[in-house]
Amino acid sequence: MIFDLLFIFFVLISLVLCVTAVVFAVGGRRDRAKRLLASLGICWIVYLSIVCLVAAVTPQQIIPANQDLCFDDMCFAVVNVQTAYELGPSNQRVRAKGVFRIVTVRVSSRARRRVQSEGGLRAILWSAGREYETSAWAQSAWKAAHPETAPLTSRLAPGQSVLSDQVFDIPPDALDVGLVLSHGFTPGYFVIGECPLFHKPTTLRLPISP
Repeated sequence: MIFDLLFIFFVLISLVLCVTAVVFAVGGRRDRAKRLLASLGICWIVYLSIVCLVAAVTPQQIIPANQDLCFDDMCFAVVNVQTAYELGPSNQRVRAKGVFRIVTVRVSSRARRRVQSEGGLRAILWSAGREYETSAWAQSAWKAAHPETAPLTSRLAPGQSVLSDQVFDIPPDALDVGLVLSHGFTPGYFVIGECPLFHKPTTLRLPISP
């Protein structure tokens, strides 16, 4: 939280200094405007260097099965994994190119007052530096046979929890597979201690599939 506030403060100060530099330039004090922007650029270089250095030395975090990974009040835990080669009802069977992994994620809210969700979140299987997205056609086939499954981005009331099944089609020889929950590119890339670059992603360990 401290580094989040530091980033917000730094952005606000940068905006103020940029506006000030424009005022200087319009007022004929271009040299002063250039010096101000150069100083601001140096500060950003130093700050981003610190962000990258912290990211590079941060070890990978591995969350055991059935334990929560939380983003503020929204928490996620891998509670089950299944393996299959075909999915869907009899009129909508789909066959895996490799092997289907159906990962069940418990989505829960520890909020106390308001309905919340974790917007923009997506699931990725991570194995030895390779990433595997969910299979859209396999996900649809699974949903047709299991309509009760909820999306990762479900809006939950305080204390509520749901189960979300994420379906992947991965090579049979993929080893040491874990689940990564990603928001994609966000301002967090510029926050000290939150940048996901230069180190392995936080991974939720999968239980042993039957």
